[in-house]
Amino acid sequence: MEVDFMQDQQLWKQFIAGNEFVANTLETRIAESWKICSRAEIDPYLVRPQKILSASELLSKQHQYRNMIEVVKTQVGTIENNLKLNQPVFILTDEVGNILWRDGNLQAQEHANDFYFREGTKWTELNVGTNAIGISLRTKKDEHVALNEHYAHASRQWSCSASPILDEDGNVLGVLDVSTLHNDSAKDAFLLLTLLTQRIANILISADLERRKELLQYCMLHRSDELLCDTHFKIVSTPEKYAAHFKLGNDIHSYINSKTIYKSEKIYFKNKLIGYKVRIFSEPLRTNTFYYPGVPTANRAYSQFLQRILKLAGSSLPIHLFGESGTGKEVLARTIHYNSSVKSGPLIAINCGALNQNLLESELFGYAPGAFTGSNIKGQKGKIEQANGGTLFLDEIESMSRQMQTALLRVVEEKKVVPINGEPKKISFRLITASNQDLRVLVRRKKFREDLFYRIYVCPVQIPPLRERKEDIQQLITSFCKVKKWQIAWQKNIYSVSRDYPWYGNVREFNNFMERLYLFYEQQKPTIKQIRKLIEAGTIRNNDNEKEIPAVSKRQPSDGEEQSETEEIKEIKKLRRALEKNHYRISKTAAELHVSRTTIYRKMKRYKLR
Repeated sequence: MEVDFMQDQQLWKQFIAGNEFVANTLETRIAESWKICSRAEIDPYLVRPQKILSASELLSKQHQYRNMIEVVKTQVGTIENNLKLNQPVFILTDEVGNILWRDGNLQAQEHANDFYFREGTKWTELNVGTNAIGISLRTKKDEHVALNEHYAHASRQWSCSASPILDEDGNVLGVLDVSTLHNDSAKDAFLLLTLLTQRIANILISADLERRKELLQYCMLHRSDELLCDTHFKIVSTPEKYAAHFKLGNDIHSYINSKTIYKSEKIYFKNKLIGYKVRIFSEPLRTNTFYYPGVPTANRAYSQFLQRILKLAGSSLPIHLFGESGTGKEVLARTIHYNSSVKSGPLIAINCGALNQNLLESELFGYAPGAFTGSNIKGQKGKIEQANGGTLFLDEIESMSRQMQTALLRVVEEKKVVPINGEPKKISFRLITASNQDLRVLVRRKKFREDLFYRIYVCPVQIPPLRERKEDIQQLITSFCKVKKWQIAWQKNIYSVSRDYPWYGNVREFNNFMERLYLFYEQQKPTIKQIRKLIEAGTIRNNDNEKEIPAVSKRQPSDGEEQSETEEIKEIKKLRRALEKNHYRISKTAAELHVSRTTIYRKMKRYKLR
């Protein structure tokens, strides 16, 4: 047992010294958490966490969550004596990890105070390192972390089991944790803890439903100019005159600031608080809407996806966008940037697959004056340096050579950029990367550096394809017609045909189709068959995923006329096949077709294949 402890200690010391590969010997979920902590530069020897609530903030939180705290205290009390635990501490956090309540062995609590494992501290992975509460908040699952599986040195004296308390929609209300000092007996409470949090969740959900029912009865009996909110301050009823300003389900506080004149009053039913009524006397504030340059979505799942994007934008962590071609990676990159803390800085985008490696190096890193023959005598500032204070977006990052990957890794780790023949310069930027291929697969195939992968793959985002949100096809049609000022009465015909296609090229392919439709039928209404032909003219695969469809010619054929396959069309098809086969890697495509890279770029531009 002593040997295992020494081995674990040695492994941990190697990891925090910079050897991330040793984490691969750990359980996957623990290894992933350690790597998250390392990438976020969490100090493994920290004693006082960065985020601790003030006394007034803690009191406010405890008042806000008083119902959950009381239920937890009661339920823990019913099973506490049945648990065979050695020096246990019970912890309850809110949905973001702030510790609201603590109880348990007094000696253990005194030890917990030494490293601020107490009420008011935010107990997340990014604040205190690997721990069961932090992992549970991220995964929404029951988690156990043994003593030597913790990342922070102070936490490695504790074993902990945590279970999330979920509402009826699966959202985290809080996390209940059992931690034991100098022993691993917390693992024995794992199953019972799960049953306990399920019971707590059922009690809270039942009470919440009862309050909503009573509040709805109140709404029916009291029609007024007041806004009605539930006990969580979510708006449940609005006066008709404010219907355009206040959205049901939103938090009332998002409409109130220091200049708002309002009056709130508690609503009681049978001596029980069921909600609040709020009267606003000043002009109501408009809620802060986040910047999204894409077409507004009508798909519920994609709307939730955008809310996740907004949450990610608020952090400073690296984000990796992964999705099929044409899903709108650049649109999402702009969304993240302009909703982030660096939105006032520049957004610098570069397509790594569109430049050869020599050009990519000078584009990214820049060069000093007179660095090489033919260079600008004044030198050139690289894209990375241009992104200082803002966001750097690297699209098709999988196209980078191993040499360039190594150079980028050094920049990300050291936060310095070295221009060609120049001196190091300190830089700070938000990093967003994107790929059409799964980087995890490329790492396993040794085609992408594993260490760089773990630096950029902190917050992976898989973009849903258009075929999974077909409601947005109508949104795209409406938006296109609005931009073109194209007033037509047959939009429903476009939608009825379009929704039956898989759109493997996603939004880009759909917009190309709309451009063709506008070109040929701006002044007349096409038949359903003609609309289908224009769609199929730009697809690589038909609905059976088998045969290729030729590109549209400059002259639109009539319904009874077959489109002849010219030499130009044959060349387009051949080039498109080669590009698809090689995942749009220009060097490989050029080698396969026995032509130069310049020829490939020229033909891609000519045939508008990118």
